[in-house]
Amino acid sequence: MTEFIDREAELEALRSRYDGDEPSLIAVWGRRRVGKTELVEQSIRGRDDVVHYQATETTRQVQLDDFVDEARDVFPGVERIRREWEDLLGYLGERDAVVVLDEFPFLIEGDESLPSVVQRLWDHEFDDTAVTLVVIGSSISMMKETVMSGGSPLHGRFDMRLQLQELGFDAAMEFFPAYDPEERVLAWGVFGGTPHYLQAVDDDQPLRHTIHDAVLSRRGFLHDEPEYVLRTELEEPNRYFAILKAIAAGKESSNEIAQAAGVDSDQISNYLKNLQDLEIVRRAVPVTENPAKSRRGQYKLKDALFRFWFRFVYGQGDKYDRAGDDAYDELIAPQLPDFVSPKFEELCRTATYDLYDEYTFDRVGRWWYQEREVDVVGLTTDSTMVVGECKFTGSPMGYDVLSDLENDVEAIRWSPRGNDIDHEYCLFSRSGFRQSLLEAAADRDDLQLFSIEDVLELF
Repeated sequence: MTEFIDREAELEALRSRYDGDEPSLIAVWGRRRVGKTELVEQSIRGRDDVVHYQATETTRQVQLDDFVDEARDVFPGVERIRREWEDLLGYLGERDAVVVLDEFPFLIEGDESLPSVVQRLWDHEFDDTAVTLVVIGSSISMMKETVMSGGSPLHGRFDMRLQLQELGFDAAMEFFPAYDPEERVLAWGVFGGTPHYLQAVDDDQPLRHTIHDAVLSRRGFLHDEPEYVLRTELEEPNRYFAILKAIAAGKESSNEIAQAAGVDSDQISNYLKNLQDLEIVRRAVPVTENPAKSRRGQYKLKDALFRFWFRFVYGQGDKYDRAGDDAYDELIAPQLPDFVSPKFEELCRTATYDLYDEYTFDRVGRWWYQEREVDVVGLTTDSTMVVGECKFTGSPMGYDVLSDLENDVEAIRWSPRGNDIDHEYCLFSRSGFRQSLLEAAADRDDLQLFSIEDVLELF
């Protein structure tokens, strides 16, 4: 699929800078495959004042020569300019060009002085121009440290810093409109919201074929994707592999992860922070607690494909080779609903805002303490707490789920504005509800039941 999906707000923001009368310095950054280059290409489409240079890992001189080769198609006079970054960018700035330096970190590796060069131009040469300079970077650590941090020569000079995130579920669904609601959630649970990964999904074929051909097969174009990203971004990648495998296996606390991965406990926090910076891992705390102060943080794999890969693929290639065409049905399908369940819970939490639009929510999230856990806890700005459970199983939900929820809710500690807390109960099920729950919902004003269709309609 080549259609450009979503990002309308980002496109409008970029185009407004190009058309302005003032100089503009823009940073577009985010993890690999999230669609940074495609976004910028869409934003400059149809313009005749653009130099878009895709940098590579090579020498400084080759980069300068390649940049001139790209720029002369639009500004032929650049051929006569001395081949130094300050002279070339200064020349284009005087002509109010839109200059895109893609993979800017590669240019800095070739010439560490480049940020200082851009700073001098910005501070002393570009005031009376309408030049736009867009720097794009996939190396999140380098973009933060050498481009946007307090120690960078460019710090404080960007008038737009755009960190591109993965697509939301509503946009991701446009990649597989022919799937039914269950298949959409399953596809989202495996491929997430990264556009490059979503392009693997062909909704003319059953999802099992896509998963097998794109991920499980050694010839699949996503089969080695997580390994490629990690080896590109990180030093000591093997240690990170062990950490991510531990998290994918259900280890959640830093101590559990360190022990399972064979990493010293006093070092694990640095590794986890690096993975958080790469948008691969996230730290979650109970919804009732302050993330900066809570000691009950849990680490989860944020990227769906990475989570799938470390759960089912990493180190298990021979198993799929032996299973052949039956690999998905025998080894993946029985476990997939349970695997996807956390992503379904995320959708239910997001949907809660609209399903209970009579309330104003302070936040909606998960809550847990020891063996107790509640999938949906919505804290409103008054004294109402919306609580719920989500099941992505093949069986209808029974009354026992409601009973367990009511017991767990008693342990949630929350201090709203009022003294008394009113509870609203919501249950989300992939496979419907048993008669006992249907009767309870008919008799109670504080209980609502929602199907997978009810949830997806809101997206």
